[in-house]
Amino acid sequence: MMYEKYMLCKDSLANWEEDGEALGYSLQIRIPYYRGVPLSFLEDILVEVDGEKFTGDDLTFTVSGGTFTLQEMPTITFFRWEFGEKATLHIRKPGGLKPGTHNVVVGVLLRISYLPFMGYVNAWADMELA
Repeated sequence: MMYEKYMLCKDSLANWEEDGEALGYSLQIRIPYYRGVPLSFLEDILVEVDGEKFTGDDLTFTVSGGTFTLQEMPTITFFRWEFGEKATLHIRKPGGLKPGTHNVVVGVLLRISYLPFMGYVNAWADMELA
């Protein structure tokens, strides 16, 4: 039914640095749905790495040249997340991740008008820090 097996871009996990300081890490995901949607249809994103959960203020979402917080998403109707397009999640975690393999789980909640029963679509994988 969904495309969750393609959601995580398994070679994309990397520490996110500015001015030589690791502010957190990033990874890329694809939409787990067969069509693109305006960002206002993206209700929530959950990220869990090695058992540590991140959501809300810990995350930003970048797609098509725009970067937004989850709090901004309900108002973003002029940017779309298209099928097959990679979006980048930045997760705030001072110091980033240590080198090695990490267990990554991502949940995406989309609002689709004709699928009122739809919940989070989850994908998980062991990912190597690039």
